[in-house]
Amino acid sequence: MGRPAQKGRALPKLKTLLANPATRWTSILVSAWYGHLNGKTLEITSDIALWYRPGTPVLPARWVLVRDPDGKREPQAFFSTDITLEPADIIALYVRRWQIEVTFAETRAHLGIETQRQWTDNAIARTTPALLGFYSLISLWACDLLNSTSTPYAAMRQKEIVK
Repeated sequence: MGRPAQKGRALPKLKTLLANPATRWTSILVSAWYGHLNGKTLEITSDIALWYRPGTPVLPARWVLVRDPDGKREPQAFFSTDITLEPADIIALYVRRWQIEVTFAETRAHLGIETQRQWTDNAIARTTPALLGFYSLISLWACDLLNSTSTPYAAMRQKEIVK
């Protein structure tokens, strides 16, 4: 009765794949993984599945299961509805997104973005871009000053390096 089902059999849970010795893992090098500036070797497995919820059309999604060969971090799963992305690209997008999240958390904490004085649309449209711009400029200027050789701080650092 009714339309035929748009979904197939259920795929195994990701925890089951993690524990299954038959799961094929691929080693990749991911740059900027949680503070590893020279990159981090991870083991991944990935595939495409169909995401189905009653009342919505079937949506293909790529899933990526990541485990740390050193065992220092818990396994993680990443998902994307852009099935043309490679698994390493999905991980890289997540790492970049995390840096943006930290920036927004810092601006909330230090600049007062999303506080009561900015609840109107006009206030947000005017002040938020200006605050983010000033915050970025000041951060860049501070970084430039720290790396400059003509500041008193740089002279102190140079003396410490020579010692």
